[in-house]
Amino acid sequence: MINTTSGVVFYLRTPLHHRVIHMRQFVIILNLFMVQTLYATEEPDSVKTIVLNNNIIISAQRHETEVFDRPESIGYLNKALLRSISPMSMPQALSYVPGVWMQKTNHGGGSAFVRGLTGYQTLLMIDGIRMNNSTYRSGPNQYLNTVDPLMISHIEVLRGSGSVQYGSDAIGGTMQLISASPDFSEDGLKFSGMIYGKYWTSDMEKSVRGAVNLGSKKWAFRGGFTYKDLGDITAGGDLGKLVPTGYDEYAVDLKGIYRIGKNHRATGVYQHLKQRDVPLYHKIAPGGYVHYYFNPQQRDLAYARLESFYDRKLLSEVRYTVSYQNSLEIREKQKSGSDSFITEEDVVNTFGANIDVISKIKDRWDASSGIEYYRDHVGSEANSVDLESGAYTELRGLYPDGSIYDNFAIFTLHSFDLNKWKLTAGLRYNLVRLQLEDTTFGNTAISPDAMVGNLGVVYEINHNHHVSAIMNSSFRAPNVNDVSSFGIADFRYEVPAYDLKPETALNKEIGYKMRYEGFSGALHLFHNKLNDLITNVPDKFNGLDSLEGYKVYKRQNVNEAVLYGGEMEMEVKLSDRLITFGNVTYTYGENISKDEPMRRIPPLNGRLGLRTYFNPNFRLSAEWIFAAEQNRLSGGDIADSRIAKGGTPGWNVVNIYGGYDHKAFTLNASIQNIFDEAYRIHGSGVDGIGRSVWVSLMININP
Repeated sequence: MINTTSGVVFYLRTPLHHRVIHMRQFVIILNLFMVQTLYATEEPDSVKTIVLNNNIIISAQRHETEVFDRPESIGYLNKALLRSISPMSMPQALSYVPGVWMQKTNHGGGSAFVRGLTGYQTLLMIDGIRMNNSTYRSGPNQYLNTVDPLMISHIEVLRGSGSVQYGSDAIGGTMQLISASPDFSEDGLKFSGMIYGKYWTSDMEKSVRGAVNLGSKKWAFRGGFTYKDLGDITAGGDLGKLVPTGYDEYAVDLKGIYRIGKNHRATGVYQHLKQRDVPLYHKIAPGGYVHYYFNPQQRDLAYARLESFYDRKLLSEVRYTVSYQNSLEIREKQKSGSDSFITEEDVVNTFGANIDVISKIKDRWDASSGIEYYRDHVGSEANSVDLESGAYTELRGLYPDGSIYDNFAIFTLHSFDLNKWKLTAGLRYNLVRLQLEDTTFGNTAISPDAMVGNLGVVYEINHNHHVSAIMNSSFRAPNVNDVSSFGIADFRYEVPAYDLKPETALNKEIGYKMRYEGFSGALHLFHNKLNDLITNVPDKFNGLDSLEGYKVYKRQNVNEAVLYGGEMEMEVKLSDRLITFGNVTYTYGENISKDEPMRRIPPLNGRLGLRTYFNPNFRLSAEWIFAAEQNRLSGGDIADSRIAKGGTPGWNVVNIYGGYDHKAFTLNASIQNIFDEAYRIHGSGVDGIGRSVWVSLMININP
């Protein structure tokens, strides 16, 4: 910083290019253009209220609890913010949650890093149902993008282990996506609806949505349809258009609720999303392919749930859920200089059944217990067509066709309120059985199991200050992808490995939360020790150490690693109409076995901004998002063409938002990356979006 007669000059320097921002101009921008952002609530005058630490959440205990009384670190994104930022994708929506680092694969695709972990080491859930299936892979994946954010009511991110609550994969964190519910009517049958549209300059997004709501005293129904045409990214600075990064998609969502008397409620849900011609940019641009697309990428979910409410200690509430999910992924690829066009198809059908029992055992003792069962049936096939001769060849799929993956668990979670002390404890037993009928490598079956637990405490210093500590163990059972994958993945050639055991971890953290009418803050420090990590090690296949130009690798439980760091959040009321907010996250990861950093560890990053209302309907705000340079690289990072030589440069991006709320309509708009910073999020396959504008309009019908 340099003081001058014209103001303070603030230098934001990155190896991409250098920028000089006059702080006086920046402060003027922050005060003139402010968006309702991270902690916005639903009512227009909610800017006068601190929201951080005041949310009701379900992720920590599988039923509603107050986040201020929990030892866990939990990020929250509510309906009002989702509406104001008009996210084009679920990854973009989750990027607003503190502690989530969002890697980008293409325009809408991305994989969330929570406490340094991503892929199958973080758990995705929707309405309490697991999205992760047995073909999820290590490293970034694209499955988060198969959820339409326009049908979501709110998002919770349980940072740190969630294995006791939700089972395998929840080592880094659990992302819980809650779909919007229909509205009942106490005055006879009522109809309402909405029409939504959004346009992003340079044709980066054209989206439309229509939704209807029918409600009476006993039943309510909600249905919606979304279509998106996402164009290629126009990156910051002089990077230009990234071709190809765009695709199109459509989504359907239906939800009905029926009240059965006073004590029972039935819910039925169906969701469908299909994306076409989704490019894997880093494979096509510098990656040696002329064609590499997911076509299609599709997700279906149907579930039925019965909730029963009783005035009993052991059976306060019982939830029965049966679910069916279908995941379809077809990969089309052709290498540069090759006449061979390869098509790979993987389809996973998942059947689930859950019973949850909520108990109010004593006035200060409640519990959540249950049984879960999921079964994956994996279909996998592939073929190759010679474009010159037309010759057709059937190939082994990425996985053995007909693989079965059974996942059974029983759990119990307890909370005790002892005046100034609040205790939490839980236990889960999980058994997995994997059956493979592989005509190439032979049949096999493995049955790994795990017992995990947690123990936490919150001490109430006084009504405004809480300190906490929690310790929990977690695991990730080897899945179909780990054991049987055969083919090119990332920048290697993988061969099957049948002798794997679960990855395990022990997470410890301490926390501090404070809340007042005009100030709220939270600080969490964590340490996560990981053992028996499954990693790829050099190997041979039929005596060869390379296939199709890629080195051969096989998975083994060989790695030991440690992750530690901290997350800090704050929200401060500066005046009746002005609130500032911010968060910062730091993660350090070390692969102890290899004596090197863990792969793709996010740099120090955070967000700072202001929000206000000039009147009850008109809101304006701004945010500054930053990331430091990341030059702590693993061997895999150094070999990864997506990461610049020497590491990923630091960056600074300023976004401006605004909106107008009316009973009949809501208008939102944003200027993204107003200084046109050229940047890339560490670990991503594409560069960040440059200076651009989007506008969205939602028209309410019979509001």
